[in-house]
Amino acid sequence: MAKEILARLQSAEMRKSKSDKLIANYIERNLAELPFETAKSIAARLDISQMTVGRYLRRLGFDGLDDLKAVLRRGRSNPAWQVKGSMDRFQQDIKDGKLLAGLVQQQIDNLGMIYELSTKVEWQQAIEALISASEVHVAAYQNVRGIAQYFASQLSYTRPRVTFVDGLNGTYAEVLDGSVEGRVLFLHDVRRFASKARPLAEEARRAGVKVVLLTDEFCPWADEVSDIALVVPGSHGPLWDGAATMTAVMDLMLSNIIVLMGERVDERVQVLTRLQDVFGDFES
Repeated sequence: MAKEILARLQSAEMRKSKSDKLIANYIERNLAELPFETAKSIAARLDISQMTVGRYLRRLGFDGLDDLKAVLRRGRSNPAWQVKGSMDRFQQDIKDGKLLAGLVQQQIDNLGMIYELSTKVEWQQAIEALISASEVHVAAYQNVRGIAQYFASQLSYTRPRVTFVDGLNGTYAEVLDGSVEGRVLFLHDVRRFASKARPLAEEARRAGVKVVLLTDEFCPWADEVSDIALVVPGSHGPLWDGAATMTAVMDLMLSNIIVLMGERVDERVQVLTRLQDVFGDFES
């Protein structure tokens, strides 16, 4: 399918105007990176309107960029984390200092977007849900599993009854059995999305569990399966998907929770510190 798309991009019909050539050349050269693009980002890179990109994609035979991405996904394997460009180019860029500088700037830009997220009503709703829940169950998969476990561990220092659920029992009964009211599922999933994530969110809501979903801009079903959706910038290269943005979001959420809970956190940390001393897990 990718070969067919490339052949059409190179046809005279799809290169009639200056904007046609700009878009065709961009898609042709960056086909592997399209999962990390939006029509808006392509328009910004080419200094043309988003509407122009949309019209071009329809002429190309697709109902927008998401439709093109879906066709490409069906036509090839798409690992969750993958190198997205020429290693020779990366090696030269790192010698010139361009690569690391670009990565740092991307993180700075993403942090600005995270701050904007923290001012939205969904953010405060998520914080309040995590504080007031009778139990908080944290779930994540594959590459992001580790940082979700980190979040669950840190959250357990602020409040009791926080667990990371791995689903190895095959039922997620600890979340879904309905034995305790007021539960919250904090679900973390990003591109490439885990097959279990959406069914778990749907079953949780069916069981009366409030679902807080932390995901990225590539998630097409965020609002459909969650009570509260926190959507952050997705990874746009240039190497592979990193965890810095999501980790920053989680740290800010924890800080917000600590401030709002105040002395209750101090009291809990003292209890946990005493228990750590009893069991000797840390050096004195």
